Formats: sequence, structure tokens, C-alpha cells
Amino acid sequence: MKKIITLHFCLFTFFAIISFSACDKVEGPYGEAGTIAVNNRKVLIEDFTGHTCQNCPDAHIEAERLHNIYGNRLVILDVHWGYYAKPQASPYSDDFRNPVDSILATTFGVSLYPSGVVNRLYNPVSHRQTILGWSEWETSVDSILSRPADATLRISNYFSATDSMMNTTVRTSMANNYSNPIGLAVYFTEDSIISAQKVGPIDSLNYIHRHMLRGSFNGAFGETISSDVVAGDVYTNSYNMKVSPQTANVSQIYIVALLFDIITKQIIQVEEKKLIP
Repeated sequence: MKKIITLHFCLFTFFAIISFSACDKVEGPYGEAGTIAVNNRKVLIEDFTGHTCQNCPDAHIEAERLHNIYGNRLVILDVHWGYYAKPQASPYSDDFRNPVDSILATTFGVSLYPSGVVNRLYNPVSHRQTILGWSEWETSVDSILSRPADATLRISNYFSATDSMMNTTVRTSMANNYSNPIGLAVYFTEDSIISAQKVGPIDSLNYIHRHMLRGSFNGAFGETISSDVVAGDVYTNSYNMKVSPQTANVSQIYIVALLFDIITKQIIQVEEKKLIP
């Protein structure tokens, strides 16, 4: 068995943080500890939203309905971006935007609210991701989950209260060969944020915002982890980031890992795990 170790050190500016990463690659075949369950495909919905968007709660409701159906096989990111996410006069003075939100929305060509991207499905005609209205999400999710997984992701988290450092390790196990280079992006979300939201014409002052994308350990589109992917390969990537308890409730933070195709940006596999169980 051959082992290749590469170290990466990166600096990002989300939440005024310092982030470091390191990765190992173990080439297959490997033993029982690396066994891959081929039917554990999971799917990602990115819901582009904003607190003054009157129709966006309809998408939030649909996302939660689907989450109740599919459970942990569905991962949701609420991406607050654009005009409807801008801070305004009270009660909409909170600013939930971050640089990752802007990069994703601009790259994918999002222009309407509410709308979403399911697994970042690639449109070869527009050469961008397929933007879907919330009523189209379920059909797309069903189709993706009907196929066996190409990879498994396993997340291990640790939070150090003494220095407010989030530590996460993502283990990627490939079930199949893959022709394009693959990348890994590791985000963090915050759940159950209480803040105002337009619900139609009504100001809902104590609205519960779910699955809010708050930042990334390694940028909006992460990093390439392999350009030569063979079934049985295992990659281990570790990151840490300091987060301010004044700007985020660490008890409601989740780590979200996205394995994706570098060429098309389409999601290969996604995983989510709470920072503090």
C-alpha cells in the first residue's frame, strides 16, 4: 500500500478566522475499515433566499417537508444573498450574507427568489448549474437518490471551548473510478437563528431560520483532492477554524462536506454532522 501525504495551509476571512488544512491519500485496495456502503447516496439542496423576500418562506416550508421525508439523506443550505438579503431598517437590520453566498449565487447565475440548486446539477447548454423553483426540487431529489453512491464521506468534529476553534476531519472513500478531478469544499451552517422574515406582507419577527450557510473552511469551491481517482482510494482532509461565540451559536453549528466534480461543479456526495453532538 502506498501513502501520499500533502500539507496545505490556507488563510480565509470568514468570521475573522484562521483556517488550516492537511490531507492524506491512501490508495486502494483497503481493508474492512474502509468498506463503502454503495447505497448511501445523499443529496444537497441550496436554497437562495433573503429575509425581505415575501415568497421565500414557501421554499423554506418545502425544504423542511422534504427533509422530513428523506431524513439525513438530504442536506439543506440556506444561502442568504442579493437584494432581499441586504440589511435594512429594523426589524431587518441583521446581515446574514458572507463571501461564499455571493460567489455561489454569481457563479450559478441565480437571479430569481425563491430558487434553488439540487446537487449543483450541470446544464451542458448554459454551462452553468440548473436553477429550479421549489416545486421542482422533489422530482430532482428522487431521481438522484435512486442511484447508488460513488463515494462515502465521514466527518469527525471537535470544538475547543478554550480558544473557540472548530476542528474537522473529512474522510472520503471512493466506490468507483471517476474520470474528472474531484474537489472537497467544507462549509459550516448555523441552525435555528431567530430573526425577522417577511412572510407575504407580514413581518414575522421571531422567524426560525434553518440551515443558514455561515462560511467555509476552504473557500466557496474548496480544493482539488485528486486528479487521478481510482475505486478504493481514501482521502483524509483536516481543517480548523476559529469562530466567535459572539457571532454564532456554536451549539447550533453543523459541518457540511461537499465532494464535487471540479469540471462541472456537480455534487458527487454530501455529508453533514453537528459540530457539538
